[in-house]
Amino acid sequence: MNKKHRLEGFKALLNSDKSNGYYLEEPDGDFRLWRDLSAEGRLGYIASAAALYDVPFEKFSEAVRESVDQSAVADAALRIVLSDSHERRGLEKLLPDDGQTYPTPLIDRFTEILNESRESGQMRERVKDRDIEI
Repeated sequence: MNKKHRLEGFKALLNSDKSNGYYLEEPDGDFRLWRDLSAEGRLGYIASAAALYDVPFEKFSEAVRESVDQSAVADAALRIVLSDSHERRGLEKLLPDDGQTYPTPLIDRFTEILNESRESGQMRERVKDRDIEI
């Protein structure tokens, strides 16, 4: 997908979310329309869409400035960073010790484990009762 299509997809997803046509899940588990979402909820959806469409930081930042009350951005960002750090730490605990003295990026560790599992056929056993394509 080229840069233009990624930006168009990003904008289309945000416009869809902002249309108030469906409920979105808040970090606390409640469901609300876009207009009623917390700053943290809005920031999370914008960040997720930016990651999905691999948009440049500038476009992400522009969307945040247009969609989130600026006085609430700092608090929302700090809450998201803390939550993501807790989640990342939880994922790290699930992985075996890789013997490194410095942390290996999680994506590299999970990719290695999944590739090993696929090669050994273990992955097929783990997902045989689910609708997962491997």
